[in-house]
Amino acid sequence: MSSPTHVRKALHLAAMKAKLQGVAGHRLLLVTALAAFLLLFSARTLFSSSSSSRGPGAASRLSGDGSCSKLPAPVAEALVHYATSNVTPQQTAAEIGVSLRVLQRRSPCNFLVFGLGHDSPMWAALNHGGRTVFLEEDASWIASVRSAHPGLESYHVTYDTRLTEADELIALRDHPGCTAQPDLAAAAEASCRLALRGLPAVFHEVEWDLIMVDAPTGWTPEAPGRMGAIYTAGMAARARRPGDGATDVFVHDVDRTVEDRFSKAFLCDAYLTEQVGRIRHFVIPSHREKPGTPFCPQN
Repeated sequence: MSSPTHVRKALHLAAMKAKLQGVAGHRLLLVTALAAFLLLFSARTLFSSSSSSRGPGAASRLSGDGSCSKLPAPVAEALVHYATSNVTPQQTAAEIGVSLRVLQRRSPCNFLVFGLGHDSPMWAALNHGGRTVFLEEDASWIASVRSAHPGLESYHVTYDTRLTEADELIALRDHPGCTAQPDLAAAAEASCRLALRGLPAVFHEVEWDLIMVDAPTGWTPEAPGRMGAIYTAGMAARARRPGDGATDVFVHDVDRTVEDRFSKAFLCDAYLTEQVGRIRHFVIPSHREKPGTPFCPQN
């Protein structure tokens, strides 16, 4: 098990490295924070699992015979990846902290991520023991990431929208074909253009505890934009079994117009619990057994 001393040593070494490479100071600071997140998280997880499996007195037996538990493979791989890589996740440390706090409370869980990126090993590691699935628009990028991280579960998805259609699609917040349907399949049958089609079977088979929308691309006019991903995340949360609790949904890049407008329209201001930097956190309750429930409650 990772002890507080080991954690302090790891942080000290990372800090020394950052001082020696001042040119990349900001990047290394974020990598250091990620390493600290992962190491502290794994230490907490290992201590908890060891204590529960060995019962009272486990700590003394562990220290007495010198035995220890191994780091979980996804955590170890993520630590090595970020310690040896020049790339950093798309989110800042403060933004990552929003999701981290929820994962510390809910993991192991079912975690759906729209997008496959430099932060994917981190998300899988922080949800060790759960199921983390990534949906990605770029098939060649999936192949590249799989070659480096074969343990990540990812699927190719396609989008039939364009960023230039955002003004037209936002009007669907008042269309019954999109807002009066019990689930995504029904919305697709009702010809709601925001309902993603051709999703992998796992999307429909799993009850998602957390959903992160950090894709698809949305910075050029011809890009698909995140209109459909945001709507689909909201529908997955509303169709969740009531007994499984609410769904935590995160949307990144809300400084951009589409992410700002569509998250408020289809995830609802009333369900917004926190915004830090460019990320918003919504907690959406199930609507499955409440026919006629307004898509967004009145404030």
